[in-house]
Amino acid sequence: VQLYGMSPNLVCEDVGHERTVPWARHQMVVTKHKDSEQWSSSNYAMFDSLDPVVDFTKFYTDNEDIVDEDLVLWISTGWYHLPHNEDLPVTPAVGNQIGFFLLPYNYFPECPSMGSRDAMYVEHSKNYDYSSGVLVDRNGNSLNQCITAKPTLEDDLKLNPDIALETNRVDPNL
Repeated sequence: VQLYGMSPNLVCEDVGHERTVPWARHQMVVTKHKDSEQWSSSNYAMFDSLDPVVDFTKFYTDNEDIVDEDLVLWISTGWYHLPHNEDLPVTPAVGNQIGFFLLPYNYFPECPSMGSRDAMYVEHSKNYDYSSGVLVDRNGNSLNQCITAKPTLEDDLKLNPDIALETNRVDPNL
């Protein structure tokens, strides 16, 4: 698992309403799958921070063995934003990204793309002389093998006119 956008919890543990969001204490928690553990919190958590409806800490403090089990990854992502003049009238999101990747680690004997029939290999024509250009080995594929059609706005609107017209909104008063 490769995480992007960790935002550490700045609230002291077990102080105030922090007990309602204990999942924010950790960047990632791995637990054994249980049908009874569906959510890390609840819509009702704010009403009783001394005895939260869902106590996420109980999900991982039982120290259950996770070897050869179905696992759940509880991932917390986020970022901090310090407001500044350039936020007005629209706050840009340049450079702000959050998310995670699930990547294999020693799962395959080599890069699985090596077995792709559409694989290409690109290298410099001459080592240490990068101005000499590149060599492209297409493994017998034609030049047009990997080119996809560029969609147009008109094509997208034919498939889904609501992306521009919003005719199927649930509440027209919104």
